[in-house]
Amino acid sequence: MNGARDIAIVGVYATRQQRRSGRTTLSLTMEAIHGALADAGVSMAEVDGYASFGFPAGNGTGFDDGVIAYQFGQAITLTVDGSGAKAVLMAAAAIRSGLASVVIVPGGASHSADGTMAGHTRPSYEFTEWTGSMTPAQYALVARRHMYEFGTTVEQMAAVAANSHWNGALNPEAVRFGQEPMTVEKILSARMIAEPLTLPMCSLVNDGASCVVVTSAERARDCRHPPVWVVGGATVTYGNSYFEAPSLNRLKSRELMLDGFRRAGVTHDETDIVMCYDHFAHGPILQMEALGFCEVGEGGAYTPTVMGLDGAHPICPDGGNLAYSHPGNPFNFKQIEIVRQFRNQVPDLCPGWRDGVHTYDRALCRKVRDPKLAVGCGPLTDGRHAFTLLARD
Repeated sequence: MNGARDIAIVGVYATRQQRRSGRTTLSLTMEAIHGALADAGVSMAEVDGYASFGFPAGNGTGFDDGVIAYQFGQAITLTVDGSGAKAVLMAAAAIRSGLASVVIVPGGASHSADGTMAGHTRPSYEFTEWTGSMTPAQYALVARRHMYEFGTTVEQMAAVAANSHWNGALNPEAVRFGQEPMTVEKILSARMIAEPLTLPMCSLVNDGASCVVVTSAERARDCRHPPVWVVGGATVTYGNSYFEAPSLNRLKSRELMLDGFRRAGVTHDETDIVMCYDHFAHGPILQMEALGFCEVGEGGAYTPTVMGLDGAHPICPDGGNLAYSHPGNPFNFKQIEIVRQFRNQVPDLCPGWRDGVHTYDRALCRKVRDPKLAVGCGPLTDGRHAFTLLARD
């Protein structure tokens, strides 16, 4: 993308995020689709494209073309593989090429009914199934490697986690809302899951769904809200996530991510929000390096200095995967939070937030001051990486 304002996000919606909802994935996802279309002021009959995402090893968090076409009762002319940043970029390309006019990007899962480990934490791949490994153990190896190579400390990772938990404690829609904010000390002393990752340094496991509506600038003019422009981004896929042995290979996406900024004509200093993918506490550290906000190896020292709500690049003001929600497919939440921040529709503890009035008292308020440009990230894994650059008028 070259920075043109010809593609827009015009509708967003997230269901209630909770554990043990008692609902099916399809029920949650259809609520999100209907909610996002209503938010956009777009009819279901106009939808002619959608993105579908299935987690590696086919564990059922996604669903196929026929399900959506059946639910809509109409033909769908375009399908896109993915969710979140990658799907938004693919939808933008399809709309620009005339292959579709309105693309929905749904995602959802219901998998925590019995309170045990989520199925997606142990896909049936070479380095997981026979060893009994699980996702936290795999990512712990990545964290330890970064510590070994670059001197990153567990305290720096805990500070990143504390930032997400603080923001989540201010968000009434977050799974961890109402719980005592986590300090670095509490995070480090919490139950160990996979060294060096303690429980608060790992993503939530809960139910929920979301949807994003993408369309052309022409159609966006008649929608309910001012458009949020998709002005750039980048995506790369190397292979299936979790298939290769955990490593720092994910940082190899850096040049492609930097090219995404160059093509959009945007500098890193211009970005007001960075919705990192904080699947584990070290995630934003590596992602800030891969995106080019700092040099490789400098993320541990750099990220805590810029991530606060009044910092140079506030990270995950909704609470992220660690405190807001991780229903197996949390990719859309990064775009949704940006849209809400741009619209000034940010639920927090400020008495007047429903009227768009914010105190900027960080004991109450998680609203970023006047954001105009933001980065919405996809997961940074050995298999894939993506981000969008979103802008408001």
